[in-house]
Amino acid sequence: MPKAYFTTPIFYVNDIPHIGHAYNILATDTLVRYWRKKLGRENVFFLTGTDENSQKTVDAAKKANEAVGPYLDKMAKNWQTTWEKCGIDFDDFIRTTEDRHHQKVHEVLQKIYNAGDIYLGEYVGKYCTGCETFLKEDELNEKGECPDHLKKPDELKEKNYFFRLSKYQDLLLDLYAKNPNFLQPEKRKNEVLSFIKSGLEDISISRESAEIGIKFPFDKSHTIYVWVEALINYISGCPEGETSDFWKNCTHIVGKDITKFHNVIWPAMLLSAKISLPKEVFAHGYFTIDGTKMSKSLGNVVDPLDLSDKFGNDALRTGLLSSFEFGNDGDFSVRNFEEFYRTKLAGGVGNLFNRVIILVHKFLDREKVTVTTNEVDIKKDLEKFNNLLEQKKLKASIDHFFTVVDSANQLLNDTEVWKLAKTDLEKATDIFGQLLNKLVVLAQMAEVILPESAPKMKTMLGDKNRLGKAIILFERIE
Repeated sequence: MPKAYFTTPIFYVNDIPHIGHAYNILATDTLVRYWRKKLGRENVFFLTGTDENSQKTVDAAKKANEAVGPYLDKMAKNWQTTWEKCGIDFDDFIRTTEDRHHQKVHEVLQKIYNAGDIYLGEYVGKYCTGCETFLKEDELNEKGECPDHLKKPDELKEKNYFFRLSKYQDLLLDLYAKNPNFLQPEKRKNEVLSFIKSGLEDISISRESAEIGIKFPFDKSHTIYVWVEALINYISGCPEGETSDFWKNCTHIVGKDITKFHNVIWPAMLLSAKISLPKEVFAHGYFTIDGTKMSKSLGNVVDPLDLSDKFGNDALRTGLLSSFEFGNDGDFSVRNFEEFYRTKLAGGVGNLFNRVIILVHKFLDREKVTVTTNEVDIKKDLEKFNNLLEQKKLKASIDHFFTVVDSANQLLNDTEVWKLAKTDLEKATDIFGQLLNKLVVLAQMAEVILPESAPKMKTMLGDKNRLGKAIILFERIE
């Protein structure tokens, strides 16, 4: 049986999760649920975790007037608990302060060193602590600031170890030529290829002055650059290690801002260490809130738990992932989210299940009707849903689900089956059967996109012969 391994980025613990982080992990969780259903849970592995060895973590602990160790433990627990409350069903949660990660980092860096691809030099340049990244002049705004954090980067001059990234320029171009789907969507690949073709320079991968981090295995006076060791978490947390089928079928789900690390530096490191590459990287876009970039100062940062607590996790998942297509930039509006809940969830799929189950109870005494009238269309609907998920078109798959919901509601209303059943029960029974066929396929789709509602749907659909009782799937919220 084929294997599949999905990873999210590991998240910085200098602050609490917001809806942008939730977007990434809910998307990954949804893809994982599809593949678990197809391949079996034991053949699909889902890794997430926290990135803890950064200077911004040290700064955040100082600001909170806490020791770094206890601060890290508290914040990592916060992230893990938040994802669990949001209904994320991960298999493992890795922290970069764990021994298993440190050991794997030492192992990989030693391989790269033994390959002759690490050397000692001097770095002089600009470093943004917020990004944990070195920036070139052409990457700064007109004020000489990091465009993401609007702060001038620090000027650094120190002895560093360097990785011979330049050595891998042609090998990376060859990689993309032979594996055109290594980075998706296509527009992200074009950006990365343009970056590689512009000329790769060797990169600094150590610090002498870092307050936290993992020491080099061959020089304890230097700390490994956080982005270099952080990438190795994907191997540290991989079941059965980097020689396994899980690793060979690994998909990294990342934000578009970190494609350079995942699609230039990371594959070059793996090539140097003679470790096989993951199957693919999918880089999703960013979104604004009501047309404005998320910002604490503007007070528009959305806590996913606020939406989860009020509307439920299925609403959080589908309302967020259907706002714009996965891979694109987009916009999220709480007002539109609330409207989605009222019309699509409570008034749409929830109302449909309730009405059909109640009507079959009333006119057929709960008897489950089997008809072949619309079986071909139902099969096509499920195939289309599955194909969209295999292409990672999350919005389109959710939209298709609601197209089936709408078609069932239209059949219900156009036939006025509740009236027909009083005058022609045989004809009404066939319509009830068609509606139940649609509910069955909707319940199957819901296992992926509405995982907390799916068991309730199955309970309503009952056993082979009789339906269960009607259940309210989505409470009406004012």
